Amino acid sequence: MDQANRKIAQLRKDEADLRKKLSDAQSAASKARKEAETKRQQAARTSSASMTNSYLRSAQAADKKAVDQERKVADLSKKLSDVATKQSAAMRELESATKAAERQRVAADARRRSEEKRHAQEVARLSRPTVRYVHEVRVVEPPKPEKLRVLYLAANPDPASFLRVDVEVREVRQAVRKAAHRDLVEIDHRSAATPEDLLDGINEFRPHVVHFSGHGGGAALLFDDGRVEDSSGRVVSFDLLARALGATDQPPKLLVLNACDTLDGADVLLPAVPVLIAMSASISDLAATAFAARFYSAIANAQSVRSALDQGAVAVDLLDLREGWKPNLLARAEIDVQSMQLVEPMPA
Repeated sequence: MDQANRKIAQLRKDEADLRKKLSDAQSAASKARKEAETKRQQAARTSSASMTNSYLRSAQAADKKAVDQERKVADLSKKLSDVATKQSAAMRELESATKAAERQRVAADARRRSEEKRHAQEVARLSRPTVRYVHEVRVVEPPKPEKLRVLYLAANPDPASFLRVDVEVREVRQAVRKAAHRDLVEIDHRSAATPEDLLDGINEFRPHVVHFSGHGGGAALLFDDGRVEDSSGRVVSFDLLARALGATDQPPKLLVLNACDTLDGADVLLPAVPVLIAMSASISDLAATAFAARFYSAIANAQSVRSALDQGAVAVDLLDLREGWKPNLLARAEIDVQSMQLVEPMPA
């Protein structure tokens, strides 16, 4: 009877798993069809050739995914039918085993009562407590300040619009090394960053700051796709980026989008991060590098986020590039960026 019950339970579990997979496959197919349509609409709206190509490639990938999922739906439906037939046979086996199991159950109950009596006697014997006293002297060390952890994501998958993101990272590291509190800043640089690098970095590094350096526009960022040849990048919308940043027990405090045209639509990111910095127009490599180096230099010198932003803007103005852009700071209503310090050294 136990064997029959296990078989039925397994078949029911298999049925539940198959039904869930069927539902997931149906949902995935529908979602992929919608995603393909959305990407085609986004491709029609954007004026950037590289972003248009990326959206169209994403639409083709979504169409392929939809076909695969619909094929999977048909296969799962057949498997559900086979499981139903096996369940009927197993129920008949259970019925024939029940009578034989009843006699075995009576004998097992008698043995169990005897074992429970012996167990109760053993518990009573062992219930007398043994008390031990341990005297220990501890020296409590003063707490050390927490390091500021910066997840630095750099992506440049478009060969037609090359960026020197590696130079930017080098200049930022040099600026932090010269700062008063350089030992309190830790940078985890991930080059050719994919969307998966963002999730891995959040899990492994638990960053206070997430920084993206690369291409942007149309309320989206262009991540790397991890391909060695014919790389075209992967577009991640701000809506999806907000979900990724919020999918953690310790969300970052600050998001820096050091990429062109990232201000438009950035409001959707505030539920995930309390403070973010975005650019209102196109920016050059030289301006992006100057801003990032001076911004993190100020942060590592225990300046507030507002002061660090202002110093980064001054560094760009000193270059006299006359590009017409400026960094913008967005924050939740309850956040005072003027007093918000990301590096807080211990008092002397």
